[in-house]
Amino acid sequence: MIELLILYSLRTRERTLYSLRADITEKFGYFTKPSIGTIHPALKRLEKANVISSRADYSQGGKKSTFWTLSMHWQKKFNDMFFMPLSENPTQFFTEIQSRIAVMSMLDDDLKKTFINDIQTKLESFLLDLQNALDDEYANYDKFQLALLKKDINDVQNYKNFINTLESE
Repeated sequence: MIELLILYSLRTRERTLYSLRADITEKFGYFTKPSIGTIHPALKRLEKANVISSRADYSQGGKKSTFWTLSMHWQKKFNDMFFMPLSENPTQFFTEIQSRIAVMSMLDDDLKKTFINDIQTKLESFLLDLQNALDDEYANYDKFQLALLKKDINDVQNYKNFINTLESE
């Protein structure tokens, strides 16, 4: 959810497209490195939704720069985007929650608790699905598939432990 990262970055000051990309890469580069081609369309979508605005400025040499800033009601849109339903696809789910956890400081305490509870419920569901697949006597998994299934169970359990640490902070 690049839009959440953009709003997080713009919360402190207006930025150009390149400054925005540098800030996102600096703060979130450990899990995402969006390209200009990803950020620019997201900026346009946010501007169209009146969440951000832009202004053009020209340098003394005549070079045009566009500066992006938050609009008045950006926080409501941020909260709405933050609480969009999480993906049922485990791969997408884990990417989505990383983006959301990375900007979670922008939520009030009650919304943080709600989000953590939602993640815990979803992780429990994934864990049950994985355990049921492992215990399915009719499934004919080879040794590599079994190894991957066990690894995924371990990964989800580790993520649950990680989320529990967020809850206690």
